Amino acid sequence: MTAILDKLREKMQSERGIRLTVILGLAGMALILISGLLPGKKTSQKSESTAKTQAVTESADQYRIALESRLTRLLSQMNGIGRAEVMITLSGTAEQIYAEEVRSNQSDHSSQREASYVITKSGGNESALVTETRYPAVIGAVVLCTNGDRASVREAVTKAVSTALGIPVSSVFVGKTGTV
Repeated sequence: MTAILDKLREKMQSERGIRLTVILGLAGMALILISGLLPGKKTSQKSESTAKTQAVTESADQYRIALESRLTRLLSQMNGIGRAEVMITLSGTAEQIYAEEVRSNQSDHSSQREASYVITKSGGNESALVTETRYPAVIGAVVLCTNGDRASVREAVTKAVSTALGIPVSSVFVGKTGTV
């Protein structure tokens, strides 16, 4: 085994071996460059799927942020609360509902129903037509406010958040903001 390695080292250290190594290295880099330039369906499908998943996640994040902002504004208008900060927890991510084309055949003895998604083309890409986006349910909220240590404020905030978000009072925590 060492004899084979010694012969390989001798060949690689010779001028011819160095040239061969450089040529093979350049050929490998050229192949990598060419493969990056060629369009690949698998890569584009994966990136398209990732982009759709990211868009749905961003949509749920935007929904959560909008809820937090509206609730913060609402609470800041309540008497005795002071400055408030709200954090909302969602049950998951948004869900997209796709348009379906339904075909049904009925005969004397049986009926068949076929459904397929409606596909749209945009900019050379095909995708299913989204008819609705369902946002995840709110499962909890945390509110920190200036006067959150007062029982009357905690009760008022808990009732307001519970009512506004449609969640049970046990899913709402109200506390006092700390000073740093």
